[in-house]
Amino acid sequence: MKWTLPICGVCMAAIAGLTRLSIAQNATPTTAPTASAASTSQPTSAPDAPLPAGMTHLFDGKTLAGWRQIPPEQWIVKDGALVSLGKGRGVIATQGQYGRYRVIFDIRHVSAEPKQDHPACVLFFCTNPAENEKPLDMLGAVQFMVPQGFHWDYRPGKNNSGKEFFTSITKSKADPLKWSRVELLVDAESGAARLAVAQPPGAPAIEIARFKDPAAGKKGPFAIQMHNGGLVDEYANIAIEENPKVDELITMQK
Repeated sequence: MKWTLPICGVCMAAIAGLTRLSIAQNATPTTAPTASAASTSQPTSAPDAPLPAGMTHLFDGKTLAGWRQIPPEQWIVKDGALVSLGKGRGVIATQGQYGRYRVIFDIRHVSAEPKQDHPACVLFFCTNPAENEKPLDMLGAVQFMVPQGFHWDYRPGKNNSGKEFFTSITKSKADPLKWSRVELLVDAESGAARLAVAQPPGAPAIEIARFKDPAAGKKGPFAIQMHNGGLVDEYANIAIEENPKVDELITMQK
């Protein structure tokens, strides 16, 4: 079955210290930075820094088994990484659904077409579409942009920055064009999520941001978002720990 996603408005905002850039057409304002020229990273292989003990791979580095694309044919596997093709707006989501979990993954922003740049994004508290049901835009989820820690709230009736629910902990200094390791700790029961970033992968992470709204919490897929066409991002070493034994950000430990 082919799923399609509705198109929503383009996200635009100015972040201090960053150059301004026009983002794709037809979106609403967001906290994402903008720039005047396309960004491009240098070719590099996926990181080989070991994952913490107790993690189970969601991505095997060879196939898209366990994932579904909405719409289809937007992502491929290349050199051990999950790679977006830059075709357009959409998501790739786990087939599994999770309530309380920790996800760790490596991410780098590879390139963007001129005037199309936008940070890489991940989604939690997603609404899993039923069979033959039209999915909500971005699965009606809550979003973190990585590794910067910017955010958006796609829940029905919101589609805004959700600033009353997000807390900035530390300004990320990670270079999006280089590999970062991201840890996302999610609890559907409390409606809470915490975000930490390490650069390079394997270094001690720094907590970047938090989200908290008990009304938002729900069991659902973990998803990766392609905000608009013209973007190429790479993800590697994607792994999960369900019902974590330690309710803390473990990548912050030295």
